Amino acid sequence: MGEIGERGFAALSLDDEEEEVVQVQKGPDPVYEKEELCLVGCFLTASVIHFPVMRNTMANIWHPVKGVQISDLGEKTFLFRFFHRMDLERVLKGSLWSFNTYLILVHHLGEGEDLLKVPLIFANSWVQIHDVPPGYFSKALARQMRDFIGKFLEYDGTNLGRRVQNHLHIRIQMDVRRPLRRKKNVLVSFGICSYVSFKYKRLTLFYFFCGRLGHIDSFYQAKMDLGFEVAKMGWDLSLRAQSRRTFAMGNVWLRGEGRGEERQDGGIITKGLSWVEAKGRKRIMEV
Repeated sequence: MGEIGERGFAALSLDDEEEEVVQVQKGPDPVYEKEELCLVGCFLTASVIHFPVMRNTMANIWHPVKGVQISDLGEKTFLFRFFHRMDLERVLKGSLWSFNTYLILVHHLGEGEDLLKVPLIFANSWVQIHDVPPGYFSKALARQMRDFIGKFLEYDGTNLGRRVQNHLHIRIQMDVRRPLRRKKNVLVSFGICSYVSFKYKRLTLFYFFCGRLGHIDSFYQAKMDLGFEVAKMGWDLSLRAQSRRTFAMGNVWLRGEGRGEERQDGGIITKGLSWVEAKGRKRIMEV
């Protein structure tokens, strides 16, 4: 047999060996242990993330009782491994975590998922729905908004028991590639249309020109393509929901609902406060 024929048989033999299936067993991998307690995340920015500072900052923000292990996976991607499910769920149910105003996008790692190929394009956020017509404060209306502002995750009905309701409160999963939703025209009874508006809790850096999270003014391609400055932006800070601390500044002379009692002298006894005598002057102190 010639030399060419021998080479052909050798190649066929090699192909057969390469196609032969070898069963392998998965060995222990410390990174994949308890995958259900791992998050993969990245920050919505083109800037460099200083890993040591970020690691300490996020640990201080989250305060995990059982601790968290943070690893740099490269390509601005990080692995957050928790050691108790409650610590993990507290982070997942939080609203728009950030580092240096840069939003962090996280993905709950599932069994068998490649941590370098998971989609990092979604963010969970609590959203307030304002300007709701009277009589329409319900979970049904909140669910109807889910396809417009994002995937519906949770409804907070704590406001339903209050006499005065000014907004609905829902948690959604939104695609950061889409502009932030500002309002929605809804049809109410008798053919009357009304706008409901949206406010986002802990809203991080976003650009008023396009309404997208993580975008900034400097070197923005879409704006540069116009060739001129835009006088009026389509988005503004009205999309940011005010924190509860804004309304926390109380006044000792204001009487809360169901919390005050009249004194015999016509004054108000406020729960948590008492009148005391100090050097001939009356003052209020907390008890």
